[in-house]
Amino acid sequence: MKLSISMSPKEVVFGWLLMAGQLLILPVVAVILNSLLPTPLSDTYLNIALFAAEFLLAIVIFHKFLGASTRLALRTPFRCLRFAVLGFLLYYIGSYVVGQLITSINADFSNVNDSNIYTLAEDNYSLIFLCTVLLVPVTEELLYRGLIFRGLQKKNRLIAYLVSTTVFCLIHIVGYFGTVPVSTLFLCFLQYIPAGLSLAWAYEKADTIWAPILMHMTVNQISISFMR
Repeated sequence: MKLSISMSPKEVVFGWLLMAGQLLILPVVAVILNSLLPTPLSDTYLNIALFAAEFLLAIVIFHKFLGASTRLALRTPFRCLRFAVLGFLLYYIGSYVVGQLITSINADFSNVNDSNIYTLAEDNYSLIFLCTVLLVPVTEELLYRGLIFRGLQKKNRLIAYLVSTTVFCLIHIVGYFGTVPVSTLFLCFLQYIPAGLSLAWAYEKADTIWAPILMHMTVNQISISFMR
């Protein structure tokens, strides 16, 4: 089915600028500004500031799209929740299968991004919980499902799934290139595939971005709860 809510040309342009900024500009600017502070922020609080900035920028850029998606979700709440739940189940089935594959390749595998989040949570669990459960899911779903998947889905569903999932997987490991073995990053990439596919599926079926947002929030909440 074709998604019924579109983004305006302005939302698309500024969304891609945010995507580029998230990868190339914001982290560098944050580090430079942080170095100029009389008392620089720790890595934890610098990451919290980045999460908050990206969230606010995403809300400002995509406010019309998000507003239309919210109204649709409120008109069809059971549909939204149904596909959020089904997508959640698909995610865990897929994660189990991929997890078994990864274990057969490397029994001692540990996801480097999860380890980084764990380290940040040790410094300030409450704020990292807030960021990973409430802020990050909204930002990521607006970008990877709302911007990328929605934009491609109307042209080619298969390409939409492949590209949005690939970008979603890469964004979680790109910061570790050069510091972590490529073989480990490849396994991390594999581990994110079930989430990328199931989140896109939930969005497509529910026809509102709130289905993958709610699903993403739940997955992150469960994951970070085990870190305490």
